[in-house]
Amino acid sequence: MIISKIKHFFKSFPSKVIVIIALIVVVSAILLSIYVLNKDTSISNSNVSGQIDESKDDSPKKKVDIEQLRSMLSPGIDSVLRNFGIKNEWITNQNDEKNKKKGSKPLVKYAELFVKNVLIPNDLTSIEVNSDITSYIKSLGLSISANEDIFTKDIVITINNYDTSSAKLPIAKVYITHSDKVYRESSIICVIINNITEYDTDDVDKLLLNKSEFSFVFPRNLDEIDLQNKLLHSKKDVMINMTIGGKDNYETDFNSFMDGKAIRERVKNFTVDFPTVNTVLLTKKGGDIPQEVISEISNNFASYRIKIINDYDLTQLLTKAEEDSKEKLNIFTTNLRNKGNLTKSIITSVSVRKDDFARFYDDILTLKKLGYKFYNFTDFTSKIVEIEKKEQLKLDKAKDDKQKMEKLKQDEQKKKIDKKQTNQKKTETKKKTDVKKK
Repeated sequence: MIISKIKHFFKSFPSKVIVIIALIVVVSAILLSIYVLNKDTSISNSNVSGQIDESKDDSPKKKVDIEQLRSMLSPGIDSVLRNFGIKNEWITNQNDEKNKKKGSKPLVKYAELFVKNVLIPNDLTSIEVNSDITSYIKSLGLSISANEDIFTKDIVITINNYDTSSAKLPIAKVYITHSDKVYRESSIICVIINNITEYDTDDVDKLLLNKSEFSFVFPRNLDEIDLQNKLLHSKKDVMINMTIGGKDNYETDFNSFMDGKAIRERVKNFTVDFPTVNTVLLTKKGGDIPQEVISEISNNFASYRIKIINDYDLTQLLTKAEEDSKEKLNIFTTNLRNKGNLTKSIITSVSVRKDDFARFYDDILTLKKLGYKFYNFTDFTSKIVEIEKKEQLKLDKAKDDKQKMEKLKQDEQKKKIDKKQTNQKKTETKKKTDVKKK
């Protein structure tokens, strides 16, 4: 009996194996299709009309209380905008309760809380502003999308709760529009880092290799040949510091006792020793130095197409006490910002320890976001020329407009005088005619 059952099992075994394999295939197919469908639904669709899709956010999506947002969302966005130097008067709000006049008619609602219109200057890209606003909005647990006009680069930002249905109004809308009528208060700045000799070649690679907005005082010592080569090969904007002293100071590169021939010889030697350097920072070392000597040195360098920066051309942003302070770099960037509000251009020099460079650069990026523009000295001089040309064009246009207005006034005045004279003649002629008739 047992033997017959065993025989029967093995006879039917192939059929059972086939059935089991078939079941495994079916189950696997079902699981695979579920995985693919879930994956497809997680991929956001791009919008060919200019929609900027939000980046993937794995944080939990929960509805945020509208009443909490009423008091914090609009001021929060304004705070982000101020980081870019955008003034309050460039921002207007619709549908905002605090901005409604008493008894005024209700506006058509395009958003639950407010619609914000923001003007930004042409030198600021809307994508920069959108990036920071997006980070802020997502930190509140909200959904954000943006549509960009491909021609003007203006952006419309829409803010929603994650679970808001498409049939409902968005929480808020922000229209970011470029305008040639608004300008940020800023200046163009050249910062010369004067202690590059404290950096080694690894520091240059790590901290400075991709930075082009600074100039560096070039090391002159042959013991620093590796650093010299690194700066030159990475095409950093460099200058050499040369000193000038009184007639009894023989330790400086130049002194006021030197005649024209000695100055020419010293300048020629410089061009031989440093053929790739085309800028010199000329620093006075005590004593009264006649301006004629400084002019002689400058003219000789100019004959070799080498620019001179006199130390009195540099804006001093730190006192001696501040130079030695632990808060030196904070004071420097604060003074730089304040000075930048008062003048169109600044050239300054500062020493930055390599351990402090990252923090220093963060402060520079903050100023750049506000609208301050940083250039190395070579680019700085080009920008100065460009700005001076634009200023001259503005002055010429203003002068032409003034002359045209004066000519129009003169023409109008002449017309009035001619009309008055014509009327007087008519009156006199009429009087004579009346006398003859009598």
